[in-house]
Amino acid sequence: MTRTGAPIAKLGHVVAHTPDIEESIWFFRDVLGFKLTERTDDGAYFRGLRDWEHHTLAVLDTGKTGVDHIAFRTSSPEALDELAEQFEAAGDDVTYVEAGEEPGQGEAIRVEKFGHPYEFYYDVEKPNAPKEERSRLKNRVYSEAARSRVAPRRIDHTHVQDSVSPAHAEWLQDVLGFQVNEQYRTNDDELWGWWFSVTPLPHDIAIHRLPEGESPMFDHVSYHLDSLQDLWEAASVLAEHGIEPDGGPGKHAITSADFLYVSDPASGLCIEFFAGPGYLNFEPDWEPIEWTEDEIGGETSHQWIGEGPGWEGLAYPDE
Repeated sequence: MTRTGAPIAKLGHVVAHTPDIEESIWFFRDVLGFKLTERTDDGAYFRGLRDWEHHTLAVLDTGKTGVDHIAFRTSSPEALDELAEQFEAAGDDVTYVEAGEEPGQGEAIRVEKFGHPYEFYYDVEKPNAPKEERSRLKNRVYSEAARSRVAPRRIDHTHVQDSVSPAHAEWLQDVLGFQVNEQYRTNDDELWGWWFSVTPLPHDIAIHRLPEGESPMFDHVSYHLDSLQDLWEAASVLAEHGIEPDGGPGKHAITSADFLYVSDPASGLCIEFFAGPGYLNFEPDWEPIEWTEDEIGGETSHQWIGEGPGWEGLAYPDE
């Protein structure tokens, strides 16, 4: 289900840079339990146990850190073409990506908006799991017998930050068709955060506001786990490897979901494990929920239970 008329169907993937590809593969595959779909000379491509697409997470072996792009799948091939035309008409610099340039993906377009590198695509490969790891349930990809102790299920959402968030929020709504499900207002009457969705999830993308003049940054990409117990299991696995979580386990007030944050030691990419999923929103007349600082605490400490992440963010790499 997508919002009626929205050109965007879902969050597709996040691609990051890493200075140590082997350490990043170890972290994502061996510690966190992502499935390695493909390894190329240039990078590694992962997905969760129940992700259908070729990859929902990738790291590029470039010697740098930072996020290369945030990708959304469009609702149709025609929607992709219409977005390209709309961006060009607005004067945006649109980069066309040929089919196969990114493994497992068809033609795509990329555009930088408000300092964030966005990609949009429709055609994508959906490879089967290897035979020995394939689920006997046809509505799953990988077998539960092939899972690790953590086992991320599917990509859930992403979160970015910038100093022009109101304009960014307007663009997400007016151009891409996102709906505001929740937002946060500080005691000085400034909107600080927005949680947007085109699916029934509490959010597919969120943004929060940085002080004026600060550079835009990537915050995290989130993967769904089935239960709060899975978060504690993930925390136990991290402790066994001597890796300190960035935040949690805890429970968000906004989106009402359980969480745990941890960053790849090599790339610095922050992964949130998001259990619950909090709630699903099927309401056609939804009015945004607004939280205030008086109700749930300050900008960086507004959790329902536990401590959230520090919101430091990951800078985008220079070209």
